[in-house]
Amino acid sequence: MMILGFPNAAATLFDITEIDLLKEPMALAMGIRQLSIGLMITMLAISNQIRALGIVMLIGSIVPLTDFIVFSSSIGWISSLRHAAPVPLIFGLGIYLLYQTRN
Repeated sequence: MMILGFPNAAATLFDITEIDLLKEPMALAMGIRQLSIGLMITMLAISNQIRALGIVMLIGSIVPLTDFIVFSSSIGWISSLRHAAPVPLIFGLGIYLLYQTRN
């Protein structure tokens, strides 16, 4: 959503300095990816689908972990840690939600 609404702030956040986000198709794809994942999580939470939300959170933790791996080669692993930082929270929340819905 940030890439779609605030491209300059998103470029700073993601350490993207060499491209114009408004003209880059990949940036639009990343923004739509973020928006769709956010809507999916929101709708599962609103509809009280706790088990499905837990599964989505577990699977969703792959996204920032993969971003960390991909970006570490280009911006360095210390700078790319900001992509890996939410992984324990997302993964832990997924485990917690699945634990709460066990039979």
